[in-house]
This record gives sequence, C-alpha cells and structure tokens, in this order.
Amino acid sequence: MTFTLPSGKEVLVKQFVYKHLRELLFRDNSLYTKLKYLESFIITQDLNAVEKFIALLMLRERCIRSKAQLTIDGKDKNINIKYIIESFQECIDIRREIVKDDIKITLDYPSRFCVNTDNVLSVIRDITVDGESLNLDILTDDEFVQVINKLPADILNTVNQFVAEKQDAFKFPLLQGKNNPADLNFLNSSPFLFIDSMFAGLDENTYREYLFVLSKRIRDVNFLINSPLVDIIDYLDLYKRENDEENEKLQK
Repeated sequence: MTFTLPSGKEVLVKQFVYKHLRELLFRDNSLYTKLKYLESFIITQDLNAVEKFIALLMLRERCIRSKAQLTIDGKDKNINIKYIIESFQECIDIRREIVKDDIKITLDYPSRFCVNTDNVLSVIRDITVDGESLNLDILTDDEFVQVINKLPADILNTVNQFVAEKQDAFKFPLLQGKNNPADLNFLNSSPFLFIDSMFAGLDENTYREYLFVLSKRIRDVNFLINSPLVDIIDYLDLYKRENDEENEKLQK
C-alpha cells in the first residue's frame, strides 16, 4: 500500500492484517519491541519520526479502524483518524546545516521515536567528515550510539542549542483547533505511546471470539487471519445482520 503524507511524500507500507494483531499482542510489553515491530511495516526508508508517526496512523486508519476513542473534556469520544492527521499538515521546515571544525552536521526532526531515553541527539540526521557523508537515519540503534559517542563536545552543544531554539517545532497538538487532550512532543515518548495505544485494539479472548464466530460462516481461517481488522468487523456485522434476518423470518 502507498500513502501520501501531508507533505506530499509517498510512503510504501505493508498491509497490517488480523494475524499481526495477535503477533503484537503476544510480544513482550517492552515499548522498544513494539516499536521495532510496527516500524517493520514501513518499507520506505529515510523517514523522520514525524513522518513515521503519520504513516502508522494512516495504516491504523486503513487496516484497523477509521476512528479512535479519545478522552476530551472528560468524555470519551470517537474521533476520525483523519482529524488527528490534520494536525501535521503544517509541519514547518527546520532543517539546518552547521559546520564545526571540518565536521558538517545536518539537523532536522528526529529520525527515531523516543521510547526509553530522551531523543535530543536523534535530530542529527547526517554527518560529513573529510568529504565522507554518513546518513544516520539508516544506522541501527547500536551503530547510531557508537557514532554519536565519537562526536566532540562542541558539536553536542550546538545540537542542544538547536533543540532549545526549535523546541516548539517538535510539539504537535493531537487535535488541531480543538480542546486538545494532549500535545505530542517528538523529543519524548508521547508520540509512540499514542501509536502503541492505537494498535492495542483487541485482547486475546476477543481475538479468538471473532475467529470462532466467523468460522461458522467463513470456514477458511487463513482467509480471515490474513484480512485486516476493518474487514473482520464488516464480516461480523454482515453475519449478525444475516442471523437477525433469518430469525425474523422464523418468527413470522
């Protein structure tokens, strides 16, 4: 599947189907483990954390449910995912190149979601030394840490100054122009905590129950587990409607 982000960039993703909910359900509760699993559905590389966030929201909208329950003004309300995505339509350009002691660094929105520690140094997206450029976005987490640990102190001070100057740019309201239940700050764990909650739709018993009910009508279980949840919900509604109509006929 291909999604078009508010910036116009196209992002290729893998479909998130019913069996993936179970795989996510049975992983450990580590946010890092869940993060790596969900990020594996994004095929397009070199995305920053804001772009990954939007892509995962679009995947959730397309494959799970188009609405999410949020608490607003003390009340639970079902909000269309598209209204959340609208908060990211005016993502400003903060990209900056800085040269210090023959080292050129490119600073921008973080390349990584923050889950365990602060995300300040993830704003370093590219480093050029002696004409050799290194894209930090494509490094593993361990490789990223190794590179960062080798940077001189004055470079790190420059990064901190950039973050301090642009701190408001890293924050997005969850619902633009409304009484927001929260802001998302891409220098802390709030964005991925929100994504995690968006993909935590079923418990183990409900997962089995849906399959049990539908298998009476659709006997190909492989077909069911390889369908997205949004289709499973539609099948359940159709099955219920069919049963209700049959019961009405029997009562006449």
